[in-house]
Amino acid sequence: MQRCRVLVINDYVQMGGAEVVYQQSADLLATLPGVEVERFDDSQFSARSTMLSRSWNTVAARALEKTLLRFRPHRLMVHNYHNVLSPSILAVIARHQRALRYRAYHTCHDYHLVYYNPALQYFDKQGHPIILPLDVLRTPAIFTLRPTPKGFVHDLMTKTWWHAIRAAYRPARVFDKILCPSDFMEEALHRSGIRNTVLVHNPSAVPKAVPPVVVRGKDRFNIAFVGRISPEKGLLQFMRLAEAAGFERINCIGVYGDGPDREAIEQRYAQLIQQRKLIFFGSMPQQQLFPAIREFADAVVVPSVGAENAPLVVIEAAMLGLPVLIRDGGSMATTAESVGNKIKFQVDPHSLKQALNELAVHLADDERTYDVGEYLPEHYAERLAEIMHIGENPVSFVPDRPRGRFTNNPHPAP
Repeated sequence: MQRCRVLVINDYVQMGGAEVVYQQSADLLATLPGVEVERFDDSQFSARSTMLSRSWNTVAARALEKTLLRFRPHRLMVHNYHNVLSPSILAVIARHQRALRYRAYHTCHDYHLVYYNPALQYFDKQGHPIILPLDVLRTPAIFTLRPTPKGFVHDLMTKTWWHAIRAAYRPARVFDKILCPSDFMEEALHRSGIRNTVLVHNPSAVPKAVPPVVVRGKDRFNIAFVGRISPEKGLLQFMRLAEAAGFERINCIGVYGDGPDREAIEQRYAQLIQQRKLIFFGSMPQQQLFPAIREFADAVVVPSVGAENAPLVVIEAAMLGLPVLIRDGGSMATTAESVGNKIKFQVDPHSLKQALNELAVHLADDERTYDVGEYLPEHYAERLAEIMHIGENPVSFVPDRPRGRFTNNPHPAP
């Protein structure tokens, strides 16, 4: 295998699920014979985060350009870029692509290529988030929906900027392939007219699957919430729903993580905390987290209010042998359904009670299996090598279609 230099790019060093996959992709690519990997993220430059820099980060663009000219990669693997690095890096990638002869790939961790709100949400008149149906994409109705809860002017600015970036840079055309971690994401891109896609499931952080947990004759269950305690992840909404259902069949809710909603939940449910029916375990490293969840939980809850994409917690739960109670919507539901550990619920007390009854039946089935083969780290590494043509002549790139506006522009955009 010829030597191949791969530059892996992401907004943050660490933050959430996308950052976990960013680090995993770099680590797994580095295990391939003849591959040299370098990372580029917000640790590579110093800049104050402002609304302007998040819209157009000149400092990040210049830092990436220096890295490209120094490292001279054969492949680019781009994860999230639109939060910190901003669309400014698209001009840099397109401008140097022909001279440096690299191929560029992008893993779509959210819906920024298809809708104004990367969580694929719009907001009703009361400010409540609603998952955008895919049928609405590329229809006139999409212009009438509010992608943010911040009012008309902010909505107008968000939509204008989104369309301006696409007119100027055609982001999807900057990349040879867009990697979709879920069927739902790929369908969303296709409905938006983006076709240069390929399905690649994100790797599990749990390296090996264990047999599913079997529970019989149990009336009440321990439920684990794993992740950031923030509005979009829906823990507070789930607590309200469980309260409305009288916490029927719920023995204890264990929370693994931290975030801005924690204080409000602790104050509202102080009595449950005293009764040990709600326990905040806090954040912990993965080597402690996964055994702790396996020991505590009968199931994991995924109550996100957004569509998600391919939430790692669904796969991690399956690898640990656990089913997921999941809000029925978006990619989080379709992912759990394909794996086989999905127990769905709607946002009403009766639906949650029914889901918990279904959970009891599911846990008692000692013949159930979860389909996690495509999420194993070694499978992910093989897929990346295949899709990114690692092992072929690393400088054999010839553009096969028009690229972004700045492909041959020798000067950075302002």
